[in-house]
Amino acid sequence: MAAYSITSFLIFPFLLLVLALTPLSISGFPHSSVASNQLNFWSKNVLTKMPKPVLSKLSPLSKLDSEYLASLLVSKKSVSSDAKLCSMANLACLIRKPSKRCIIYAATSISRASKEVDPNSFFRLSKFEKGNKVHLPNLNDQIPRRSFLPYEIASKISISSNDLQNMFPATFASPATKEAIQTTLLYCSAPTLKGEIKSCPKSLEDMIEFSKNVLGEKELVALTSKSTKGSGKELLIGNVKQFDAEKVVACHEVFLPFAAYFCHLLSSTHLYAVDLVEPETRAPVNTLLAVCHMDTSPWPANHVAFKILKSSPGKTEACHWFSQIDLVWIGNGKN
Repeated sequence: MAAYSITSFLIFPFLLLVLALTPLSISGFPHSSVASNQLNFWSKNVLTKMPKPVLSKLSPLSKLDSEYLASLLVSKKSVSSDAKLCSMANLACLIRKPSKRCIIYAATSISRASKEVDPNSFFRLSKFEKGNKVHLPNLNDQIPRRSFLPYEIASKISISSNDLQNMFPATFASPATKEAIQTTLLYCSAPTLKGEIKSCPKSLEDMIEFSKNVLGEKELVALTSKSTKGSGKELLIGNVKQFDAEKVVACHEVFLPFAAYFCHLLSSTHLYAVDLVEPETRAPVNTLLAVCHMDTSPWPANHVAFKILKSSPGKTEACHWFSQIDLVWIGNGKN
């Protein structure tokens, strides 16, 4: 059993449905030659347009800059040694203090998690009854923004503490960023739960390929929550739509010096789109994605969800929201 399974990821900002099968739009987003390659890869494999939070993570590097960055890695030189390149590539090479949202909490650290995790993080399926009140956690993105590395560079990087520290020594100089990275690595290397398939893709292309392979699909549909509106407020449940998807891949942003995600598929997972409205006026506020893990029997007994729900493994389902910065992948139904 995985003591640090990603099911304990309390990444609960919450995403909108990008369901319209519209052509990929990059209006308003300047893009480099590397970003163009990333956009092209998306358009060839994903039916839905790229959400803005993902667009903002595309690499700003030119082909020449990308080749120079690759040469640093080949020569095993620190990327942090070139501050201009770090800034240009939008990498966390320098010392930055990540917010609380950046530190991922382990399921076994109940005493710590109970102090720092919003008690509204997990809830039961019965919460989705129309008209029910729901208090949303903090939906806002508080992770420092970093860009994806070019695929050719990311594929040569080993996600290990030693290698990353050699490449980005200044990032490890800060206790906060060091802890965030080490916790990410802990989740990435932990054993899987029963019925779980997981990966820590190092690039946008890797994330798409992993999702295609796990879902057994040639083309994907990417879903996100609509916005961060309603963050921290008490709202009412409106219309609820359950997706007819047998398999769901969830990709949560994690903290590394470059944009990175933790992706996993869990069995017995139901996916929903939930409309939220103002309690008094019933005016629409947001549309969020949520998943309900219907079988929690493989989860660690000290998973924070059980503390919040006052239950135990296998005795309850556990639902949580998704954020704009995270992605949910499903197939288009045509293999």
